[in-house]
Amino acid sequence: MTFIIRNAAGESVQLADMPFARGGEAAVHAVPAFPGVVVKLYHPDVLQKRSAEMRTKIDAMTADPKLAAFKQHPGLAWPRFSVFDERQQWRGYAMRRAEGVRMTVLAHAMAYREHFPSLDRPALVAYLLSLLTTVQELHTANVLVGDYNPANFLCDPGSGTVALIDCDSWQVDAGGKRFRCPVAAPDMLAPELQGKQLGGVDRALESEHFSLAILLFKLLMLGRHPFDVVGGASPVENIRNGHFPYGMGGGGIPKGPWFNIWSHLPFKLKEQLVRTFREGSANPADRTSIAEWIKLLKLYKREMSKKYHDTVIKPANPKPKDYLGSQPISQPIIA
Repeated sequence: MTFIIRNAAGESVQLADMPFARGGEAAVHAVPAFPGVVVKLYHPDVLQKRSAEMRTKIDAMTADPKLAAFKQHPGLAWPRFSVFDERQQWRGYAMRRAEGVRMTVLAHAMAYREHFPSLDRPALVAYLLSLLTTVQELHTANVLVGDYNPANFLCDPGSGTVALIDCDSWQVDAGGKRFRCPVAAPDMLAPELQGKQLGGVDRALESEHFSLAILLFKLLMLGRHPFDVVGGASPVENIRNGHFPYGMGGGGIPKGPWFNIWSHLPFKLKEQLVRTFREGSANPADRTSIAEWIKLLKLYKREMSKKYHDTVIKPANPKPKDYLGSQPISQPIIA
């Protein structure tokens, strides 16, 4: 099927016949005449139900001058303009083409080896810092990601950076109106959002901090979920109950490679994860902020360059007590 797509001014362009990515709501097509641009076309059944609602949000995201810089942001596939078919029916939007491998691969105990064969801890931390820096910029513009799905973050092995896609699902303040984020995986949600109809809830920074901490944990721990206890309750049940098994009094760290990885993480990183997932479970104000994570991860990266901490992705053994890296990060946390 050949698609001829037009912008609001009536200028037309032909899309690649077959999409290179497809999801439950839309398909993404390349634009042969413009290699740096792709077009997201919503499926007909989705348009039939929510076309007016989605177009209003996309038009607000592309028109609000406070958000204009995001159209060219290298870490975002932000909507650039709405697109229409030959009958002038709204079909979706154009955006920058983001490159990379889905973060689900990076957060996997085996799959990362295929696409990131030389991955080490400093490189992993660089990806996390790239992600956090972009999310921090979004937050300053009152944009909250809400849906922390690792499949929507692309890690570029060449540049070591992260690009965020599927921006249309986020909570955005644009054109004098708030557009909420109606979707999220339950095992990535803060306790106060569990069981709620997300389309009717305003997201808060504190909720973002909880979801981000889950994502950071999964990346640092090769895909292990922080609330996943072998033989215990489900991650969602443990999130609701504030049951985080790592750290003193947590009830036990899963055996095997995860025990080894956890033992090698710097004390301050572990301290903030415990704080966010325990105290922060009931008190959102106790959750670690993005600025704090950025400072800690920069310090972690700097100390790895001094050989204070093991740099391998999957340590073969727990950290020995006489290893230099057993010393906690105790110097002042500086940018």
